[in-house]
Amino acid sequence: MIVTAGAQPKAATSSAPAKAAPAPVPAKAAPPAKAEPVRPAPTKPGAPVLTPTTCVNGGCHQTMGTGKFVHGPVAVKACTACHTPKKDLAHPSKDKKDESDFDFPESGAQLCYACHDKKNTMPVVHGPIQWGQCSFCHDPHQSDNPYRLREARVDALCYKCHKQDKATKKEVHGPVAIGQCTSCHDPHQGQAKYRLVAQGNTLCLGCHLERKEEFETRKFSHKPARENCGACHDPHTEDNPARTRKPVPELCFSCHQDKQEHIAKAKTQHDAYKIDKKCLNCHDPHTANQPKQLKAVAKDLCLKCHDRELDTPTGKIMNIKALLEDNPVIHGPIRQGDCPACHNPHGTDNFRILKRYYPPQFYTPFAQDQYALCFGCHGPNLALERQTTTLTNFRNGDKNLHFVHVNRPDKGRTCRACHETHASKRPKQIREAVPFGRWEVPTNYEKNDSGGKCAPGCHVPRGYDRATPIVNR
Repeated sequence: MIVTAGAQPKAATSSAPAKAAPAPVPAKAAPPAKAEPVRPAPTKPGAPVLTPTTCVNGGCHQTMGTGKFVHGPVAVKACTACHTPKKDLAHPSKDKKDESDFDFPESGAQLCYACHDKKNTMPVVHGPIQWGQCSFCHDPHQSDNPYRLREARVDALCYKCHKQDKATKKEVHGPVAIGQCTSCHDPHQGQAKYRLVAQGNTLCLGCHLERKEEFETRKFSHKPARENCGACHDPHTEDNPARTRKPVPELCFSCHQDKQEHIAKAKTQHDAYKIDKKCLNCHDPHTANQPKQLKAVAKDLCLKCHDRELDTPTGKIMNIKALLEDNPVIHGPIRQGDCPACHNPHGTDNFRILKRYYPPQFYTPFAQDQYALCFGCHGPNLALERQTTTLTNFRNGDKNLHFVHVNRPDKGRTCRACHETHASKRPKQIREAVPFGRWEVPTNYEKNDSGGKCAPGCHVPRGYDRATPIVNR
């Protein structure tokens, strides 16, 4: 009986002679094995040895490494850089008692920090980083998104933890609108609150370069804008233009409470702060080359509205721009571009928002306070002294004709009876015609080197001469 390896014994028969066993064939030499990197091997008998190719090509993780953005160790198939097979446990284990078949060289973020710089060294650290959960935001293997983010849009990732209220109102900040939270916030850590990538206005001016140039080149800047853009603007979303935290003028009144009270109490109010951009019709909220943050010289601002006839509760206001263009002799404050010398643009208790009282009538009994506006620049002695040789050229000899016309207990002529308050074609803004109800009374004024004469409807022709007094009827 012959027993061959791996065969069962079989009884021999006497009918056939036994054949001789074939000669052994020499075995071919096996090809040299390819060198494999040394990997920790499981000790359980029969468990596969993990190599860089078996994870991907063994029929389990075939899609690993196929994403647009692949983690470095995955790209080079160095799976065991992060995953260490557990001892005495085959992978994949069929009777898995543990959460994983693998151990990690380090836990949490410490595993990432074995290769990556630490992201928890600054005063303000993002929650997931604090908890060591880098994989909250990043896929540790691969993703179709840059940085292997778990979402295509950054904000979709942020809103998994943060309340989704940053783009819910009418006005949305550009970076927020396109989901680029990281334009302003560092996703890992920062030196100050909210992990902003820059502090204070430096952050805003990093994009708003036109504002940066204005701050550097203009003479005046608004204190809140200079110190903190966020004092007026919400950085994410608001219902107001430019995402202001409150509508204008309510926003302005948050600081300028004195102006709010002044406007509320004024009997004559200016419509400029009620229409269109309200306070911003005249004031630039950031920078300006004019005091009070005015957008331009006051006169130029005023004429943007006063370039047409306007209806008001107290009557029509003429087209001031046309008046100034047609009349070369212009009142001093207007020549200097200073309309607020006479008018308070926020409102007053006086006719035409005048800063001080100025009689709107043709006639008025004389009192010094009746002419408070004019006497603010022109001394009151102009109408208080009967005789003078210095106060005015409107005199007959030394007889002060301002006193004659104005200083009367009953029917004193007001300044407006003879003078245009804005501009005229005649010297000293003398009127072409005097308003007397619906009648425009012509002045017929003529000036000469030492005096002049007029022949208005209010009296017979009369003249005056400073050197040789004229005897009038």
